[in-house]
Amino acid sequence: MNKIKDYINNFLFKKRAQNYLNTTEREHRFVSYDKAKTVLILFESDYNEKNPNIRKIIQSLQQDGKKVSAWGFIDKKEVTSAILPDFRILHHQQTDFFHKPDPAFFRELENLQFDLLIDLSLQLHYPLEYIALYANAYCKTGLRKTELPIYDFMLDMESIKSTMDEEENPIDEIYLYNQIIFYLKSIQTTD
Repeated sequence: MNKIKDYINNFLFKKRAQNYLNTTEREHRFVSYDKAKTVLILFESDYNEKNPNIRKIIQSLQQDGKKVSAWGFIDKKEVTSAILPDFRILHHQQTDFFHKPDPAFFRELENLQFDLLIDLSLQLHYPLEYIALYANAYCKTGLRKTELPIYDFMLDMESIKSTMDEEENPIDEIYLYNQIIFYLKSIQTTD
């Protein structure tokens, strides 16, 4: 039953995403780390909702003068964390049967503009993929989890895993964040 549901969710997401990408204009451009003033972080919440790695990342960005919003997803029915304007954790009751977030989240996203979206989720979570798809961000970055062109800049986890020792350097949000920031700081543009 789960395989069928996963297949249907994948099919529906791809169909909806492709339709959205085909019919929606988005102003996208590369945004270097220095030029980014507003950042949206997407993340997988840990089960107890403390998210120490994400909070360290938020603090680091804020120390660099960035305005940060963080939206996470947790694979359970309810959350205990308060929903704040700049930090929230979505759960199953805030999505439909096919894991698309409630329309209220998309209405809120419509009114927000970000220079940079950084998806730090390591696994495919459809609610986060929908948010990445619909978010108004000039530059979207994250791991390659689908063939759809949602992100402007992607890291390929398979090539990263083949070149490193995971026991010495576990692949987590901090590692992914450091890789993304390294590239955002290294790439020079002439704008």
